[in-house]
Amino acid sequence: MNREYHLSFCKICINRKPSLKEGLICSLTGKIAEFEKECANFKIDGLELEKIKKRFEIEINDKYAITKLESLFSEREFEKPEKNRNRKYLTKEKTHGLEFKKDKNYDKQILVMIGIIMVMLLYGNYINGFSWDLNSANIIGVLIMLFLSFYYFYKAFYHNYKTLITIDENGIHQEEKTLYWNNILDYGIIRGKGNNSMEKKIIIGTISSGIQEINISELNVTPEEFIEIIQLNKKTIYKNI
Repeated sequence: MNREYHLSFCKICINRKPSLKEGLICSLTGKIAEFEKECANFKIDGLELEKIKKRFEIEINDKYAITKLESLFSEREFEKPEKNRNRKYLTKEKTHGLEFKKDKNYDKQILVMIGIIMVMLLYGNYINGFSWDLNSANIIGVLIMLFLSFYYFYKAFYHNYKTLITIDENGIHQEEKTLYWNNILDYGIIRGKGNNSMEKKIIIGTISSGIQEINISELNVTPEEFIEIIQLNKKTIYKNI
């Protein structure tokens, strides 16, 4: 495990000790953490954990929360979801091994739109008696749409998009960054409105690195499904503190 994983324990442990050289060390060993999964000397500091929770709430309110009046003019809204009633995964084990990529439904939607445009161009060409050769702008438009349709047909049904997020028993892996389950304190959803209606972000408050954003706007997972994954896997050792 890396330093960030260790700090998710050390920052709320009563045995923590500041160090000018290392940042935070264990007062019992005089060294930075070196444990694997769990620390045998870990004892939670409830007061420090509450401070971090309150700090997260303040940061969320300052950065994302808006009043009802402001929401009328805002292009985004923030919500802190409750437990999902329409559960998809049921157990945390069923979420391990999940991979999220760009959603091919967007390519399929574009393909449908291209088809509609092609039909409109052909119909316009027919009822107006335009020429059916390259002298007709409509026919040129149809050929362009036909080329695009081949491109998006390939993307929608054959192209294999790169995996952007994976889920396992340790946490959420995004490129070279991992957000460990025990590091998560709180979470919420940002949804876009109006021109930004496609925007969807998961906001996560962590112990070791403050607020983290995960953009799932174009991925093959809904905000509700992603929140369910977090709820199933999030460690509960801090729940009643």
